This record gives sequence, C-alpha cells and structure tokens, in this order.
Amino acid sequence: MRSCLLAFSIVLVACDAPHPGTPPAPLAATPVPARSPSLEVGGGPEGPAAQAPSRRPGAFANDDPADDLVVGPPDVVADCDDQLVKAGIAYRVATLPVHQERRSKIVCGAPQVVVYAHGPGAITYSPSPLLTCPMALALASFEKVLQEEAARTFHSAVVRIDQLGTYSCREIIAFPGWISEHSYANAIDLARFTLKNGVTVDVQRDFDLGADAPRRPAGAFLRAVSQRAYDEDIFSHVLTPFFNAAHRNHFHVDLARYRGDGTRPQT
Repeated sequence: MRSCLLAFSIVLVACDAPHPGTPPAPLAATPVPARSPSLEVGGGPEGPAAQAPSRRPGAFANDDPADDLVVGPPDVVADCDDQLVKAGIAYRVATLPVHQERRSKIVCGAPQVVVYAHGPGAITYSPSPLLTCPMALALASFEKVLQEEAARTFHSAVVRIDQLGTYSCREIIAFPGWISEHSYANAIDLARFTLKNGVTVDVQRDFDLGADAPRRPAGAFLRAVSQRAYDEDIFSHVLTPFFNAAHRNHFHVDLARYRGDGTRPQT
C-alpha cells in the first residue's frame, strides 16, 4: 500500500507552476549569492544582515527581487538545528545529494534536508515529508495558522495532514524550461486536513471556487489558511485550485526565490 501511495504522489506533485508574469528561469543552475545564515532577518549586497529591515517572526518567503532568476537548491542555513529546535520541530537529519540528471541536465537535490516528524501544532503527516531546512521552518509556522483557523472555524484542532509529495527531480510539466521547487524538496503538496473532532477537510471536495466568500465552514477554512500562508509571507508560492485545474486536489506551497499568489480567482 505504501509503494502505491508513493507512486501516486509522484504523479500528483507534477503540477506546480510559476505565477503568470514572473520572468522565466533558465534550466541550468546559476551561482547563489551568499546570504545571512538567519532566516528571520534578511541580508544582501548592500550591507550586513543587521542593517536589513526585520521580518515578522514566522515569515520565510523570499522577498528579494534581485535573485528571482537564480536557479538551484536553497542556501544552507548555518544554524539550522538551533532554529528547528527553537521552532518546536521534531526531525531527523537526512541526505539528498545535489546532482545533475544525465538526460535533462537538471540540477536536483539539496545540501541540507530533514525528515519532518511533527512541529509545534502537534500534527501528524502522512507520509512524513522530506524537506529543506527553510521549508521545515515554514511548515512549522504554517501549523500555527492552521490551528488558529481550525479553532475559529471548527472549535477543534488539526491532527493530521495527508500530503502528496515533496521531492521530485523535474521541470514543471506545464511550463517547460522552469525548474520545479520539488526538485530540491523545497515544496510540499497538501491535500487533506483531519481534525480532532473527526471532521475532514479535503481540498478537492471542499475548496470553493466562487469569487464570493465561501458559505461552508470547510471552504472558509481552506480560503483562510491558503491566503494567510501567502499574505503573511510564510511561503513564496501558495497555489490552490484557483490557480489552475492541476491544483484541484491540493495546495502547492514552496520557498522559491520568486513570488506567486495562487490563492485568489484569476482575472
């Protein structure tokens, strides 16, 4: 059964997409500029991280337009272990060697990955996701949003998330020439949320595609958590069924170096 689930996941994750209007990224990996080891305060070529404006705690989306065309795995976080522990994340260190695929010439893998067991929201993931250090930290931040909205809407807590995959070395199928953040385990596809009171919220079944505010609690919950994940800069990309039909059954969230909001009706 587990092997079937993994095979199913590989098919379903092949649908993340760049936001319209974002400049296309080349296939070949390009050098990544040096950055501050801290993810809470951004650094840059203008000066040290201490001189950069502070970011809201829990915000991990890339907000530097200067590196939008940089292609490659995310930077190593020097104090990753300390930040994971501080965020309340249970994890184990894993490996995902950076390599170039022979046929496609795509560079995949990441120099720093972990298997995420659970975070501050006490949520179980099925299966346990393999993620970059920044994505693990962002997911922990997202758990807080999930629990706030679950308490507001259902007076209960999320206890389980069914996810459809993280790592898959490939281009974005619908956009040839773009490298998927799944190639670096820098993305995760979230399909279903189960609450302690037994309620299950399924993206494919419950997401409301109408332009007006959702009338059903499940639709309101999905709309709220997806928009907060983008608006509060937790992730660089948040793609929902609003983005395209390929996302009809999941939310794609990642930490790409460019931004994309797929949480609202396309106009």
